[in-house]
Amino acid sequence: MRFSTVMALLFVGVLMSCEKKEDTPESSGTACNDAAFCMDYGTVNKSGNATLSEPPGGRYRIYWENTSGSTFEQVELDIYASATGSYSVDTNATADKAVFQYFSNTSGTNNGVSGTVNVTQFDPNGNGLSGDFMVTTQNGTKVTNGHFVNVKK
Repeated sequence: MRFSTVMALLFVGVLMSCEKKEDTPESSGTACNDAAFCMDYGTVNKSGNATLSEPPGGRYRIYWENTSGSTFEQVELDIYASATGSYSVDTNATADKAVFQYFSNTSGTNNGVSGTVNVTQFDPNGNGLSGDFMVTTQNGTKVTNGHFVNVKK
């Protein structure tokens, strides 16, 4: 009788240890390692300082550039809105949309054709803009793990 009780307890213990845990996606946090801007452009991570500006046309521009090495590259992420929210990436610069453009002096311009920009903090005259984005470009490059954190003027 003791053997069967021990076996039953072991069986229950095994079942409990195999209990399905809820899948929770890993949070990438700011993922920028203290940089104001970061993204994976295809398989290559790009990160560094970024600035915020207000070009004409009712938009806020997050601008990042890399001038180190032999290749100049830049990103212009224009948000045609003035509040937190989710904005779809489009090729047309219209209200409540976002426009993404990557440029490299070796490969030229690559515009975003679809994707999403989520603005989680909108304080252009104080703490800046923060959020995340993912984009698919005209040549099919996937831009993932995009983050901008406290990007200020």
